[in-house]
Amino acid sequence: MFVNPPPERSWKSWLYVVMWTVAIFVTIPLARTIQRCVAQNWGSQIFTYAVLGVITAGLVAGLICISRGRSLLFRDSFWLMAVAIIFSGYTLKLGQGSPEEAVHFVQYGILGILLFRALSHRVHDPAIYLAAAIMGGIIGMVDEIIQWLTPERYWGLKDIWLNLFAVILVQIAIAWGIRPGFLGRKTGRANLRLVCRLAIAAVALFDLCLLNTPARIAWYAERVPGLAFLKKNESMLEYGVLYEDPEIGVFRSRLSPAELEASDRGRAEEAAAILDRFRSRKDYWTFLRIYSPVSDPFLHEARVHLFSRDRHYETSSEFRERPEEYKHRLTVAFRENHILEKYFSRTLHHSSYVWGHEERSLSSRYLDRDKVYNSRVSSQLVTRFSELQVALMIAGLLFGLADLHYYLCRSPQEERTPNCS
Repeated sequence: MFVNPPPERSWKSWLYVVMWTVAIFVTIPLARTIQRCVAQNWGSQIFTYAVLGVITAGLVAGLICISRGRSLLFRDSFWLMAVAIIFSGYTLKLGQGSPEEAVHFVQYGILGILLFRALSHRVHDPAIYLAAAIMGGIIGMVDEIIQWLTPERYWGLKDIWLNLFAVILVQIAIAWGIRPGFLGRKTGRANLRLVCRLAIAAVALFDLCLLNTPARIAWYAERVPGLAFLKKNESMLEYGVLYEDPEIGVFRSRLSPAELEASDRGRAEEAAAILDRFRSRKDYWTFLRIYSPVSDPFLHEARVHLFSRDRHYETSSEFRERPEEYKHRLTVAFRENHILEKYFSRTLHHSSYVWGHEERSLSSRYLDRDKVYNSRVSSQLVTRFSELQVALMIAGLLFGLADLHYYLCRSPQEERTPNCS
């Protein structure tokens, strides 16, 4: 398929793309079950070994494919090896924390090959690589949207990047390693227009994800029949406020200082009663589902700060023989309690979570006063850019792509047709 386009009809090549895409999507609700089953029987690192095996097999297949069509040059081997090394390096890095994440490389690496095959029936110039990468990115975003709609699964910007990264690396391997013989060097305007249209679709879809904030989710979940369950879901992307308190350190919140103060002042007794009702550790995840960032950001954040404080304090005793970790956990507990006392003070006062002398004394004694504390609670919030700034940047990018598409449609006298296709 790299000397000439695939021998089958175009619709069959696209059918393979659809079938593989459906296979990726079907595994979404089963992923957690599969992950737990594999981890219990063989350990999580089996994902790392399996992906490394697939990467090695892909490298060998690529070298064989080249040698069958022409002489194998050093630069061909170099690019294939480089791509394989990059894939392997990221796989090993993911293996240190979330080995199962490397499966994205297999799913979207194969998808990248299938997209190239399907597009090669029509596109015979370098635009094919851009088109395949963008289409892979679109499918990767749809994958994450389906995950967001699936219980116990979440939308992740990191996963979108892994999906796109895999497709891009495969296109690099094909372009500079395999170097298909049927592709010309000059890119035609019709194919550039195709790339523009795909890019517009990708940016528009990404924009919808970036602007799918808790407020918007709550709005349409209340008005569209059958979508009420979304109020219990995590949002795709959240914008918040960065608090830099010289007495505490850094933490993030979905609420502005005025909103945080008003919620704590007006809801203290009611919020404290709800927190007390769900104090048991086994009720923690139930609480988060009911009082999500969409339905009640104030209660959600208060409970997560409490969980972080109590969890670090309770587990600190397990690390008495490791002074640095022991000090770290007690420092986190102290700082989280300070956040609660200062920004959720009335709610904390009316609850049963108020610390006694023992907890205060121990955590204060081991407090690391030299290190600037950066709370992990709500750390995923975007605070560098506002929602309006993101919307304006995306709008500008869409306008630029549309303008480029218009330019490619009208100049120069390449095709002399009244219509742009």
